[in-house]
Amino acid sequence: MDPTEKGWLNEYIQFRKSHSIDLSRFSITNHRNSLYKILQPTGLIYGQPIHAPGLKHPKEPRFNTMSKRKIVLLESFFHSAMLTSKNKPHTLSEWEEFYHTISISIGDFYSHLNPELSKKPRFQFTKKLNEGLPFTEQVLHKKLFLKSRWNPFWGSLFQNSLLFLDTYYFGEWCAGTFNNIKWHKDAMKIVLLKIIVAATHANHIVERKDKNIFFTFLASSKLTKDQEKTAKDAFRDGITLDQIDLRFVDTWLLKKYVLELTILMIWADKVITQEERAFLLTLAGRFGFIETDLDASLIAIESFVIENWKEVYFLQSKHSFQVINENIHKRIAAVMNNYKDNIIDEIKENQELLPLLEKSRLQTLDEDEKEKIRIQLMTVLQSVPSFETITLPGNFLTLPILLKVLPNEIFPSNF
Repeated sequence: MDPTEKGWLNEYIQFRKSHSIDLSRFSITNHRNSLYKILQPTGLIYGQPIHAPGLKHPKEPRFNTMSKRKIVLLESFFHSAMLTSKNKPHTLSEWEEFYHTISISIGDFYSHLNPELSKKPRFQFTKKLNEGLPFTEQVLHKKLFLKSRWNPFWGSLFQNSLLFLDTYYFGEWCAGTFNNIKWHKDAMKIVLLKIIVAATHANHIVERKDKNIFFTFLASSKLTKDQEKTAKDAFRDGITLDQIDLRFVDTWLLKKYVLELTILMIWADKVITQEERAFLLTLAGRFGFIETDLDASLIAIESFVIENWKEVYFLQSKHSFQVINENIHKRIAAVMNNYKDNIIDEIKENQELLPLLEKSRLQTLDEDEKEKIRIQLMTVLQSVPSFETITLPGNFLTLPILLKVLPNEIFPSNF
């Protein structure tokens, strides 16, 4: 299978049908939180779709960047639809039907957002390509292909991060939640652009790079002329967070998405200053989040960057790996300090961890036992409310680091 060739989608479905989507670790009743937990590690939220959720195709290492991103986007649609599906497939044929139906529905969804996409070309006499799997193949390619006269990195980041919105609205569309998704999505784009403007004007200095970022985002947003004028006027005159109507950001997931995309825009270019943190705290407050929630989002972004350091090359000239790693440790320690009682309760209930901690008071543990403690402490970390929905950088949280970031009070005195 090669996602650059026609017919790849049907081949992928034939491969995928024998692999069910396992949602046993996620909450179906709170599907929006689950969608964030599933898609956040993929990088789609941050405009950097690197890893497909769950299953990996055996030929994936040989795929080019565009092909990998097609699979990430396709799988994100599959997972979003499954979270809101009332009828779960069980047999091989049911899974094949599910993947086939959802794949066609992706094309229908984009036709719903933009009816021009599905119009028959004037001189088309051969088999239709504006319906079924071939049409979905075309749409996925078009959505991931970017032409921009502005900064290609920021254009790609913004356009690809908007694809996360597509997967979110697709699940809601499949569930019949929204009546006018296009209107809601356009409203969300304008909110994002206005927040970018507010962040730019927060320190009362608009630099050339800020202008380039804004107009790159604007070009990627594909708004109407009137909507573009509204955004441009806001950039020219300046705007504060208090002046932005955030009622369209009406679910926890959308709030989390807007906050983290704003963080990334500020963080990806430079270290977050006190003034910029104050701006982010104000934005978080508008969404009903507290400072711990902001730190959790910062940890989520930094964890993604650390885990995928080789792929996020664009940040390597802006940030030091060591500095980011140390920042994560400090933020985790700060959050952990707020949840001492929760952590102590979790350790007391952990039948594997507690005996090992007690044993450590009497004798030196071997390497296997130390690794078991590390794994169980990671489980304790993930049980903290602020970390329940994010993926922590497990490969970089060694036992010595965990002992450093967790409150001393939770361990035996001579551990």
